[in-house]
Amino acid sequence: MSEKTACPRCAHPAISQLFTSPVPGAWDVLQCEQCLYCWRTSEPARRTTRTAYPDSFKLTADDIRSAPEVPAVPPRCAEAVKTVRHLILAGSTHAPCLSGSLT
Repeated sequence: MSEKTACPRCAHPAISQLFTSPVPGAWDVLQCEQCLYCWRTSEPARRTTRTAYPDSFKLTADDIRSAPEVPAVPPRCAEAVKTVRHLILAGSTHAPCLSGSLT
């Protein structure tokens, strides 16, 4: 199995091509079918090859199987949506930061 055709993060051999640069030969975006890691072929070796990938971020099949479930993205706060919609309709060019809790 060639490093170029294996996932840098988990070493799985099944890699899919997601996108290709509109400039021929510039880059492709690849994704591992096991751990879902994505990378551009134009990135440095520490992101594209297993031997150069940081050890602290490497995964094994057991790591993936025993990983906790990734939490779902929570629904948008209805109040925040109303506030932004109101500001847009009022012609405001400044929206408040919505990263904090609105409850």
